[in-house]
Amino acid sequence: MELIVTNIPNMETVRWAYRFILGREAENDSVLGHWAALGDGRLIFAYFVQSPEGIRHRAAGFPVFGSWNMAPLSEAAIRAAYHLRFNAIPSAQEIAAELGAQPDLASLRLGLLTSPEAAALAAAVGKEAPAPAAPAVRFEEHAFTVLDRTFQLRGEGGEDYWRELVAGPVDPSLERLTRLIRAAFPDGGAGRVFADVGANIGLTSLTMAAAAPYHAELLCFEPDARSLPLLRHNLASNEMGRAHVLEMALAERDGLARLRCGTSNTATSLLLEPHSRAQMTNATIREVPVRRLDSVLAELGIARLDFIKIDVEGGETQVMMGANEAIRRDQAIIFTEFNLWTQMTVGARNPMEVLEEWRAAFRHMVTFDRAGRPFPIIDQDGLLWVLHTVLTERSCVDDLILCDRLDWLERW
Repeated sequence: MELIVTNIPNMETVRWAYRFILGREAENDSVLGHWAALGDGRLIFAYFVQSPEGIRHRAAGFPVFGSWNMAPLSEAAIRAAYHLRFNAIPSAQEIAAELGAQPDLASLRLGLLTSPEAAALAAAVGKEAPAPAAPAVRFEEHAFTVLDRTFQLRGEGGEDYWRELVAGPVDPSLERLTRLIRAAFPDGGAGRVFADVGANIGLTSLTMAAAAPYHAELLCFEPDARSLPLLRHNLASNEMGRAHVLEMALAERDGLARLRCGTSNTATSLLLEPHSRAQMTNATIREVPVRRLDSVLAELGIARLDFIKIDVEGGETQVMMGANEAIRRDQAIIFTEFNLWTQMTVGARNPMEVLEEWRAAFRHMVTFDRAGRPFPIIDQDGLLWVLHTVLTERSCVDDLILCDRLDWLERW
């Protein structure tokens, strides 16, 4: 699988923003592209200066990592500094003046980091009004049955996601997920590695584990601290000993990110990327670790990946990009949510373009007909049908399967 990042003219500004403000190189071109999509140099400057890493870097005295600062002062660096500070491109005369006034890159960088604009941005950090005290939490227990398995779960009584689960009926996605895993791994998933990306309180994790009882590993990724105690409890109380909870978000990079936590619904927590158009009102913003799935697997010493369920409110493409190596190596099956609203707002994407990218990245895309049966999408007309059906019949959200083999269809 290969997802291509579009080249954006502001990429060099972002590259120098990493060097000037954070003292290091960017993780990859995909990260540069996301920040470059902001366009406005002052916005990029503000995000970097006021980011948790930027704050720590300033407090540490602006250390430099790597040897990038040993290069000669260049016109590209001057243009980037102007763009960040003034959202403008310097004239030839202004570039010449800076080349004459600044002895090296370190001097140019210090001037930018101690400028009035940078000082004002740094001073504004932490002046937001304190958050109101959280209300007392009331927990409830409830049994959920998916096909032939029943799970006992604990949830937060006043929380919207929990109320929707309890009110029922069972989400058809859970039955689709169960049928897919059983069909794809008729041996019970012996020795297989599964990843639940966006595990919440654990119902999908339990469904995956029960559908493949002989799996080797089940990795449950959840960045929202409110859900983690319930996730751990629900896995343990249902005796899922081979499930491992990882407190992090997944994307196409390793680092830190801002997580927007909905006040009344934990299922709407999402990463706020530079390109996102998500509202930040009525929500709590927390800094969380974000990792590439390929990096996590390498650190855990796990040499395979067989199945990924992804439901991350518009960041599904980024999760796939961060698992590129494992997906291509092992032909992992992807079961993903396709949500028009989150793709357009959080992902800031045209949903049709997302469908086209996903279809191009895998040999097969499979959707579901009106009776809930899977069927492959084979051409552009099929993609148009998916978009039309999701929009008009399925409340703007549905499931898709992305894979490189279809032998499981006969066992569905």
